[in-house]
Amino acid sequence: MKKSIIYLLLISTFLVSCKTSKKMISTDTIVSTETNKKDSTKTVVVNQVINDKVITPVIQSNTGKREFDSLVNAKVDEILLKLNTSKSSGDNSYQLLYNKLKKQLEFYSKIAQTKNEDTKTNSSKAKTIIRIKKIPVLVEKPRSKLEKFVLLMGCIFMIFIVFKIFTFIRKKATPWQL
Repeated sequence: MKKSIIYLLLISTFLVSCKTSKKMISTDTIVSTETNKKDSTKTVVVNQVINDKVITPVIQSNTGKREFDSLVNAKVDEILLKLNTSKSSGDNSYQLLYNKLKKQLEFYSKIAQTKNEDTKTNSSKAKTIIRIKKIPVLVEKPRSKLEKFVLLMGCIFMIFIVFKIFTFIRKKATPWQL
């Protein structure tokens, strides 16, 4: 009975120790990237300086009555002399004058350079698609000291069993009886 228990323990040790090394599976993740492109166009329109001069002659009254004509012309001169004005803001200005000697109304204007900017932005965006792909990678796990010990014991047990079987057969049968 004791021998059978010992044999059973040795056989179970042998069966456990003869396993191959364990392999672990690890996984990696692959992530795709995102691409953004921006393209902008800038258009600039520049208008040059405007210098303008407008001269309008003032026609004198001529009705044939000298006294009446001189009074009318004098009153027109008096009214137009009050129109002399000028304004200035930055590079822009205007001036309205009445030239009594030349009997003309003069208008001078200066309009500064203008600049119009127009910016258009064209953008394209590639969508990001994230895919998680599991890639199996086989990694061989090294044997521990305990596994190596049990493997050695299993080999010794196998040699022992083969030896026992050989001696058993040798005792039961002689070479002439086969």
